[in-house]
This record gives sequence, C-alpha cells and structure tokens, in this order.
Amino acid sequence: MSQLGRRFFFIAAGAGFVFTNMAVSVPLHVVAAHATAAVAGNVLAASTVAIAFGAAAAGGLAARLHGGPRLLAASLVSVGAGAVVLAAAVDLALLALGAAVVGFGIGLFWVASQLILSRRAGIPGSADGFLRHYASYTAGGVIGSVLTGASAGLFRLAGLTSLDGIHASSALAAVVACACVILWRPLALPVDEPRRPGRVRVRTFSLQIPDLLLVGALALLLPLAPVVLARDFRLTPFSIGLVMAGVAMSKIAGTVVARLLTGASTMRRTIFLLLAGGAAFCLLLCAALTVSVFVTLLFATALLTTGAWPLVVASAQARVEPEARRSLTVAWNTREYILIATMTALSGFLLSRLGSSAPLFVLAALMFGLAAASVALPRLRHA
Repeated sequence: MSQLGRRFFFIAAGAGFVFTNMAVSVPLHVVAAHATAAVAGNVLAASTVAIAFGAAAAGGLAARLHGGPRLLAASLVSVGAGAVVLAAAVDLALLALGAAVVGFGIGLFWVASQLILSRRAGIPGSADGFLRHYASYTAGGVIGSVLTGASAGLFRLAGLTSLDGIHASSALAAVVACACVILWRPLALPVDEPRRPGRVRVRTFSLQIPDLLLVGALALLLPLAPVVLARDFRLTPFSIGLVMAGVAMSKIAGTVVARLLTGASTMRRTIFLLLAGGAAFCLLLCAALTVSVFVTLLFATALLTTGAWPLVVASAQARVEPEARRSLTVAWNTREYILIATMTALSGFLLSRLGSSAPLFVLAALMFGLAAASVALPRLRHA
C-alpha cells in the first residue's frame, strides 16, 4: 500500500461520505414526505440492487480499464453523478434514481478497492489494510451522517424545509466526490489484472457463508434504523443524524477491537467472538424501552458485527490464489448486495406490516448467531 500513500484511504472516506449521505437522506426524505417505511425500504433496496449490478459489471470494466485504480476512478464519477441527482430530487422517482446511481458507483468502488487490497492478501499484516480501509470509509460515513442530519435540522430552524437541508447535504456530497476524483486521478494508472475462469465461484461459495449471514443481518438492522428512531422514539432529524454517526463511529471502534483481538488470538476465533457477541446485543434490542438503551445496544451490535466483516473478507482473499482473486471479488460483492437488497426490502415490508421492529431484531440476531456458528464449522477453520 505504500505506493498509494494516504490517498487511497482518503478516497475511501470520501466514498463513505457520499454513500452515508444517501443512506441517511433517503429515509429522512421519505419521513418528510409522509410516505411509509416500505417506501424507504424499497428505495434503499433499489440502491442495493444497483450496487450488485455495479459489482457484477466491475469485472469486465476492470479488464477494459486495466485494473483496480482506474476502476476506482470510475466509481467516484458514478457516486458523484448520483449525488447530483439526489441534490435535485423533488419527488420519489428522482430520489430512487439518484440512490441507484450512487449504488452502482459503490458497487464499482468495493470491487476496485478489494482488487487493490487483495494484491497483498496472505502477506503477514495484510488484514490490517482491509481494517484501515473500512475504518476510513466509515469515518467518512460519520461526517456524512452528522452533516446530513444537521442540514435538515438547521434549514428548518432557518425557516426553510428539511428537504432543502437534505438537498444541500447531497450537493456537498457531490463536491466531495469531485474532489476525490481530482485527488485520485494521478494514481489511476493501468494495472494488468490476471484473468481466471469463473469456476472459482463454486469453489469459494462456502467461504462466503459467514459473510452472507452477516451482511443480511446488518441489512435487516441498520438501513431502516432512522425510520425506527423517528417513528418509535420521536427523534428529530438532527438527533437521528447524530445517532447514525454514532453507529458509524462504532464501526470504526469495531475495526480497532478486531485488530487488538487478532493480535492476541487467531483470526477465526476473533470473528467467532465478535459475531456471537453481536448476536447477543442485537437480541437485547427487543427489550429496549428507552431511546438511551436502544441506542447503546445498537452501537454495541454495530461495533462487534461490523468489526468482524473486514476479517471475513481478508480471510477469504488470503485463501485463494492471486489469479483467482478478481473472480472471487466480483462474485463475492454481487452475491452480497443481491442479498442486502432482498433483506432491506424485507425489513421495510415487515416494519410496515407488523408495526413493530422487534421481529427484525430477532431475525437479525438469529442470522448473526448462525454466522458465528458457521465460522466454527470444520471447513472454515483454516481462516
């Protein structure tokens, strides 16, 4: 990673800013428009489907653009264009379009980033690069959450509407994406990526079982958290932005905890402990009757479960030969986001139909627990 310097991690922070702006502004826009939770779930699910399309297209684009660095530049252009659309969105159709364009760019971004990171996979300390990258991405998300919620609240205090503030925050996200393109352009140099037949997808599917259960549970839990906070606990947009920023900070703390635990134990044991602990805290969300308890448990769940995610990815990358990693990365991200889209839409449906968030927490806790159990299976013990 030395040849990339700090720019790679700064770019990750910028991408996290733009994506989190979209993830927070969409539910706030839906709430301001007095639409149902199902609408927010559907729009976020459409964005996640677009991420899957971006991930699926990334393999071919990486070959045409000659490597991960140029693919990363293309991803930044896409998320910037989506932020421009979100800044101009006056109805739900434009909102969905902007979210989808941002999503497509994020699909490209994750494949490009993992192609860059995977070049060192398996080398001692290489997992640290995955953790630092995710921490940088999430740090950008902290700022994005705060500014999105703050813009909505401050514009309303100034006599304007929450939607004006949401649009202003999306415009800022577009500026951030543009700055990232300019910063990354000198490093967007061609790199020859070895090609590999698609048979690796069948071979490595079992490696992804913990990941699929983990991201599916997170998709049930986190995307509609702003709706739960607004509807069940009557929080203001600014307060919701702060809470979601706290969730992002918990993710960063999770990477620190993961690094410490990995230094003192094996990677497999660290992943198991983090996922099992996250399952327990997630289940306790059902009994949270006050906003302080709910937010504390949400932070704890996010800290433990998202801290495990970069380790799961790094473990899988290290277990395949270098020429197979592009195929693995594309298939991995495509499967991930198809599942995330499905679970996000399901969470919106259940929240609207059942009128309670408790079933979502139970189902998410079960999936975290299954992910922890799958790590303990013999076939995954070589992680």
